[in-house]
Amino acid sequence: MTTQTVASLASLVEGRVIGDGTLSIRGVADLRSAGPQHIGFVRDVKYRDAAKLSSAGALITPIDLETRAAQILVADVGLAFAKVALHFHPLPRAVVHSVHKTAVVHPEAVLEEPLVIGPNVVIGRARIGRGSVLMAGVSIGDGCQLAADCVIFPNVVLYHGVTVGARVVMHSGTVIGSDGFGYVRDDATFHKVPQLGGVQIGDDVEIGANCTIDRGAIGDTKIGARNKLDNLCHFAHNCVTGEDCAFAAGALIAGSTIIGNRVIMGGHVLTSGHLRVVDDVRVAGNSALLRDIDKPGDYMGYPAQEKLRFLRQMKAVRELVEMKKAFEALSKRVESLLPPPPSL
Repeated sequence: MTTQTVASLASLVEGRVIGDGTLSIRGVADLRSAGPQHIGFVRDVKYRDAAKLSSAGALITPIDLETRAAQILVADVGLAFAKVALHFHPLPRAVVHSVHKTAVVHPEAVLEEPLVIGPNVVIGRARIGRGSVLMAGVSIGDGCQLAADCVIFPNVVLYHGVTVGARVVMHSGTVIGSDGFGYVRDDATFHKVPQLGGVQIGDDVEIGANCTIDRGAIGDTKIGARNKLDNLCHFAHNCVTGEDCAFAAGALIAGSTIIGNRVIMGGHVLTSGHLRVVDDVRVAGNSALLRDIDKPGDYMGYPAQEKLRFLRQMKAVRELVEMKKAFEALSKRVESLLPPPPSL
């Protein structure tokens, strides 16, 4: 197991050491279970008391604490945690070339050694970049190209003509390059439109489990560099995303949607097709985009609109409910004060 000094970890996260910087750390742990060889993290003020009682050898914290542990002071504890945890638990990478005996590799495939090719992997006429790891049951179609250091978890399927950048991670059950939903109707009959494009995945993208990204109808579907897709996301044919976007679980992006840079969409966000979303847009979960978003900012609702406007509408609806109750109560009181109608 990797061992690092507190000082070296502080350098990794650009933090300041308080206490013994020479102390050896072997891993990360929860404050309650940490021992002297672990580093813990104080993300919030409510964890300060737990930090003081922890047996952790070191702590990453935003402020100086009264504790026997060595401390690394940082501005962003969450970011520091990610860096340190990934340092101790890096993604797999091939350092020794290994092809499992049950793998089926086309004789014209180009394998840039070293690679790890797991059991029952199928590789067509494709190029696989060095350092990549393909786990059990992965299927790579003809014409695919994977750059260096990709990690493909079990049972991922890449149809033909998919291009994948460097350091891409794909989790189990994901399918890239399946046909887009393209049909034309003749009276009551649907006729398939061949999907002739491909898919391009940029560098440093991570795609969660059971995601689907359709190939383009003619051009390519494109997922920009450093995008992060949660589980169960779907991108239809000819979608294009910019760089540094994030899509939470269940985001469903309809065909030919064009998304800018640094866009964040919450869980189960839906879009209509052929929309454009500019840079720096954030969309709350369970929202539906039915028209273009041409101004950066926060959006929510069905249909999605600017967040403040949506919240004002929700407040107005609540006030209408209270007004209705008050009106009904007033009507009953007025009725009780009126004389009874004359009898006939």
